[in-house]
Amino acid sequence: MNQLETGEMPAAAHAASDLQDELAEVLRQRAAISAVLRAIASSPHDLQPIFDTILDSARRLSRADTGVFRLVEEAGFRLVARALSPAVSEKVLPPTLVKPGTFHGNFYDRLLASKSPLHVHDVALELHYAGEARAVIERGGLRTLLFVPMLRKHELIGSLTLGRLRVEPFTEKEIELVTDFAAQATIALEIVRRERQQGQLQAELAHANRVATLGQLAASITHEVKQPIAVAVTGAQAAQRWLNMQPANLAEVSDALLRIATEGKRAGDIIDRIRNLIKKAPSRKEAVDINEAIGEVLGLTRGEAVKNGVSVQTDLAWDLPLVEGDRVQLQQVMLNLIVNGIQAMSGVAEGPRDLLISTEAAEHGVRVGVLDTGPGLHPENLPRLFEPFYTTKPDGIGMGLSICRSIIEAHGGQLWATGHTPQGALFQFTIPARPA
Repeated sequence: MNQLETGEMPAAAHAASDLQDELAEVLRQRAAISAVLRAIASSPHDLQPIFDTILDSARRLSRADTGVFRLVEEAGFRLVARALSPAVSEKVLPPTLVKPGTFHGNFYDRLLASKSPLHVHDVALELHYAGEARAVIERGGLRTLLFVPMLRKHELIGSLTLGRLRVEPFTEKEIELVTDFAAQATIALEIVRRERQQGQLQAELAHANRVATLGQLAASITHEVKQPIAVAVTGAQAAQRWLNMQPANLAEVSDALLRIATEGKRAGDIIDRIRNLIKKAPSRKEAVDINEAIGEVLGLTRGEAVKNGVSVQTDLAWDLPLVEGDRVQLQQVMLNLIVNGIQAMSGVAEGPRDLLISTEAAEHGVRVGVLDTGPGLHPENLPRLFEPFYTTKPDGIGMGLSICRSIIEAHGGQLWATGHTPQGALFQFTIPARPA
């Protein structure tokens, strides 16, 4: 073998080794990006697992000792997530809130001004803060730092910062990699922000829908409240007469006072139900007895049914499992479906006006049905029935059923409608049972 051949073999082997190292690095980066995307997909409403995954990947791939996320607040930069190598103490990190004008705040002030990556090769060279720099070094703090901005429409909203305990500047490839991770974090933050805005808008629409629906029932609800009050007044007058007798008939007085208390509680319960449906409150999950929730809604719609000549029947199964959800939102769905059924039958000139509310156990949950004997549903309307702003009512705005479906789907269930023979429409929804 000649000299040329012996010289080429080590070079070829070295090139192959370099290629293998580069390939391994690319595969590690792809695996890290895949992990981040999985975190975003599985946690669309929660930033913490997303930030944790990004930080862990960025720290490991860039061989850093620390990684932190800070978001911009009026008071400074607040720590929201961190990743530390096993050998690093939390004491080396700056305070939870880094304020402008401080030693650590100086770096963030510079980042805020430039909005581009800030690379501090050696903290000891920060001459304007020599005393603080020495203190950092003496307590074994971070020596090399990399600050990468998180930008939204050219506005600084946060920072991904990596640190090394040793003096070892980051390479251009590492800075580029960390910049990509910071961009992913910004995207995740934007997704969560928009999800929350959409959820807030949905809550506002749902509240407006509840108020509008109760407004349609105002006259009927007023009658429902006045009735127990009238009974209580009559009872008080009767009690007064029994007391004025000689001798006073205390037994009758006692019965009258009991009726007054019962009717007063009944009126108070009606007012409480109305107040719960009208008030704005954040969504909350609780154990809900669906039959009990339906019974409360029927109490509010009883007057409307009587006014329209509708006979309301119930077929509620016993021993149903509890469901987990927001009681007010589930009652809003029932309120919409019941009022829609009553209104659908208000124009029926002949035939029965019957509304049947049913519940039964379904696979892994409960199924609720609202069946009316109105004019029914035209097949061409069914595909668009739950679309926003689609309505078959002359004075409708087409949001009620759309909101109902979004509520049920947010609870992990389904809402659908079918025609019914010989007439009428059947609306049904399912809700999963509460986990044991």
